[in-house]
Amino acid sequence: MKNKTKLLIGLVVVLTIISCKGKEEKANLGDTAAKTETASAPAKEEAKGKLTKEQENALVFGAVLTTRNKMPFDDLQAAEYKDASIQVLSSAWDVTDTATAKETLEYLLAEGHKAEVDPALAELRTPEAATANSAEFQAYEDVKKNLVDNYGYTAEQIDGIKTISAWDYDRLVNVARFSYSAGYITEQEMWDYINKAVTQAKNDYNSWEEYFAGVMLGRTLAYGQPFADSKAQADILLKDSNSAYKTHPFK
Repeated sequence: MKNKTKLLIGLVVVLTIISCKGKEEKANLGDTAAKTETASAPAKEEAKGKLTKEQENALVFGAVLTTRNKMPFDDLQAAEYKDASIQVLSSAWDVTDTATAKETLEYLLAEGHKAEVDPALAELRTPEAATANSAEFQAYEDVKKNLVDNYGYTAEQIDGIKTISAWDYDRLVNVARFSYSAGYITEQEMWDYINKAVTQAKNDYNSWEEYFAGVMLGRTLAYGQPFADSKAQADILLKDSNSAYKTHPFK
């Protein structure tokens, strides 16, 4: 599958949807994340039209973009988002039907930006990288400095993160929601994709803090955006006592 490039799109229907995808190729970065299987999510609570606690928790693995988009974690509101979802999937992801939706979700699960960026992480932590002081090294250090100075991380925590897969999983949760809202996949298919991403995420990380750092490293190194662009989401998710990270368990 072709590499995906980022495109930021604001659509006002009832909410503003900003979708991120990566379409620009990054050279000399290649690896493949292992696939993991998981069971299906619990059935939706049809009586209230809301989600179970397990389903709410699964949606939190897309919290960075979901928070940016001001979308709820406890209600899919599929019908309300349909037109906006169709437009943002087409414009930002080249997704126009069931086949392209599933192709993109499979790409985010098995490959994504982690395949390109993960091999570079170890190199960015070497003395040689510090001496070269490349743009990628500066971007990595920018994420680390912000997380250490403002959110209680240690430098060792950031340097211990082995994958930026969280960035792919955060995007997958949102693309799966959009694809369901657009009518391209069923609700059960949406949960199947999300649950696979959640299972892989729990293998890759041990806490929301690690997971968020993985999203930030991925977004910065693959998506080309500085940490400052996500400061609002960092403040909400890491500092607000009522944030999705604070009210939902990671494992």
